[in-house]
Amino acid sequence: MLIDSRQFRLVISLTDLFHWPDDDVPVLLDDWRRAIELLGFDEVEITALYDVYFDGTPIGQGDVHAFINKAQPENTLIFDLYRGLTDQLDIIAVAISVSGERITQIKSLLRQVFDLASCQIHYEEGSFLQAFKEMTNVEGYPKVIRESAYHQQLLIKHC
Repeated sequence: MLIDSRQFRLVISLTDLFHWPDDDVPVLLDDWRRAIELLGFDEVEITALYDVYFDGTPIGQGDVHAFINKAQPENTLIFDLYRGLTDQLDIIAVAISVSGERITQIKSLLRQVFDLASCQIHYEEGSFLQAFKEMTNVEGYPKVIRESAYHQQLLIKHC
């Protein structure tokens, strides 16, 4: 029996979510836009994380941004925007939880975006991921990041 993956975690460069058709304004790649739409989120809010990361997050800082679908809370999209002290590739972690009827579509899109990413650091999927649990455990925050002593916050938005 094949068990469908319901949770995913990707570690990639934030820039691998975007392209720049007008040179100045980042636009989500089509596969990311479709995944965000299938999960029931607004792409404008996700695109805003680009500015949060590059314009509002100093090196050695960065919070976890969790988007939870009000109508289907099993659809969750999380971005860990911590900027490592020595990171020169703008590496972030993205975790996704998906409802049963969207699994096949989301799995295909996420696999595609990872395979096309310039920085393919980590791809993981499963029914229940420990990393997803840790990222969403509100009792684990503020989380002290050892290398910078930053107190990372979990910022939750119900959409």
